[in-house]
This record gives sequence, structure tokens and C-alpha cells, in this order.
Amino acid sequence: MNKQKFKYGCLTFLFALTLLAISVNSHADDAIKKINISELNTILENNKGKVVIVDLWATWCPPCRKEIPGFINLYNKYQGKGVEILGIAFDENGLEVVPPFIKKMGINYPVYLDGGDIAQSYDLQAYPTTIIYSKNGKVANKHIGFIAEKEFDDEIGELLKK
Repeated sequence: MNKQKFKYGCLTFLFALTLLAISVNSHADDAIKKINISELNTILENNKGKVVIVDLWATWCPPCRKEIPGFINLYNKYQGKGVEILGIAFDENGLEVVPPFIKKMGINYPVYLDGGDIAQSYDLQAYPTTIIYSKNGKVANKHIGFIAEKEFDDEIGELLKK
């Protein structure tokens, strides 16, 4: 083998290794974190001044699955405009099922797993439940069950005006 072919082969191999490393590292980003109510309250506190939507859901819940595309659209519309959307999944085997679900659905906003005390703190009765916080950090509304994207959009618009 001549030196030029060997050099080209080595460069190709190094490039392939770099791509593999990037690929492996991007899968590390798929890791999902469990959070408890204290950590959620810290996130909410850090987002004061924004309208914050907290969606409590599960992958096996048909109304949740129906609602998520609306949150994806709303996140695209309002990202960087004073709105934050957070998802909290309540799946028993969430570490296994939620990351592939996020990828499959194309969820573009932060999603966490319930760390054990969030349901009780919000008096969770059904999925989905969505809590909307106004810019002052106070609960503005709580929706139980499926809500159409337009209704959330209207509500966000009103809260942003205040």
C-alpha cells in the first residue's frame, strides 16, 4: 500500500471514529432526569417572568399523546418569547420508555420523570393535567384532560399581555 492511500485510510478511520463519538455523546443527551417537587419549584422559580406550562402526562395515555403535538407547536411559536413548556412523565418504567417516546414524537421541550412526590403535590387526578403559571410565578390555571392547542395558545396570549 502506498503512503498516500495509507494516509487517506487513516484520515477516513479518524473521521469515522469522530462521528461515532459524536453519535455516542448525542445518545447521552437522551438521558432523562427524575425530578422531585423541590427541583421543579426551583425550575419554576428560575423561570419567573415567563408564562410556564407544566404538562403532567404518561406515554400510555391517549389524550396525552393527542395533546403533545400542540405543545410542540406552541414551543416552536413561543420559544424565546417569554414562554417555557415542561413535561413531566409518570411512567412506571419511564427511564426505558420515555426517551424513545420523546424521539418518536419529536418533543422539543424539556421533559422530566416524576421523582415520586409531584403527583401528590399537584393533587393529580387524571392524565393529562396541565398547570399554567403566569409571569409572576403563580398558578393561573389548571386543566384536567385534553385541551386543544388553540385554547392553550389563547391562554398564553392573554397571560403574556399581563
